[in-house]
Amino acid sequence: MLRGLIYGLSILHLGPGFAFAVVAFGCDGAAPALENICQQDTFAAFIKLTLTAWAVMITALLLKMKITKYMNKNK
Repeated sequence: MLRGLIYGLSILHLGPGFAFAVVAFGCDGAAPALENICQQDTFAAFIKLTLTAWAVMITALLLKMKITKYMNKNK
């Protein structure tokens, strides 16, 4: 139960943190690295990046859990 709570809180807080870092630091300069994201409204870009980060982290967590379950099955 505690592990699930820690995973959930981590994903909940890392998603917006990643989005903030990309919007704040990736869109600076004359030629931004993420031109498609930076041309949008800042809030819309932040929301899209947050949702994408959450999806990637949840998928990675589910894959990790599946691999761990498979590896522990033979023990």
